[in-house]
Amino acid sequence: MPSTLVKKSASKTSRKSDSDADVAVEATPVVAPVAVATAAVEEPVSAAVDSSADSKDVSSLQAEANSLIELARQCQTLLQTLIKGTRATAANIRKLERDIQRLDKKSRKSRENRSTNGNKGLQQLKPVYTAEMKSFFENNNSLNDNDGVLIVDNLTYDSEHLLVSRKQALKLVTSYIKNQSLQDSSNKRRINMDTTLQHLFPELCAVKDKKGKVVQEENCYYNTLMKALSRHFTPVA
Repeated sequence: MPSTLVKKSASKTSRKSDSDADVAVEATPVVAPVAVATAAVEEPVSAAVDSSADSKDVSSLQAEANSLIELARQCQTLLQTLIKGTRATAANIRKLERDIQRLDKKSRKSRENRSTNGNKGLQQLKPVYTAEMKSFFENNNSLNDNDGVLIVDNLTYDSEHLLVSRKQALKLVTSYIKNQSLQDSSNKRRINMDTTLQHLFPELCAVKDKKGKVVQEENCYYNTLMKALSRHFTPVA
């Protein structure tokens, strides 16, 4: 009996121990340490990857920023060069404008002086020294200019000579040419001389030799009249 009880007790004790051991094994947390270890390993790896990516992004941004800065410097240098060139060009333009204004003023003043002196000389009454011009004025003093204004209002004389201006003489001759229809139809600048004009301007007439051959063509044009008028206002030597 006692040995049987001891065996039963030992068996119960053994089963209890086994049961307690099983409970103890079941109660022991096995997964938690593994999870902690995994998390501990993954976190540094992820941080390292993120740090590497951030480093690459910063390097790329820095390179792009340096490129933009260099481009800005080049643009600034180019802009400064353009500003200098523009200022130099503007200065040259202002100088040219001043030179042009000065030359224009000088030219205008010169033209005014020539015009004034010329008009004074043309409009000044001078004695007529030839009988041909004196007779021409006395016979044609009723002619008008292109505006229908009488060329000579009254004939003026000094003690010996008729007093007229070169401008009046030229106007009277051109009015006579128009009134007598002496303008050449084929060449509007040429004048077909009649007897009156031949007497006034013998140097413009055609010249023939003894055989009747023309050795000098008739040279009566509108642009030759003013010079031909000069002899009528020149004293006879």
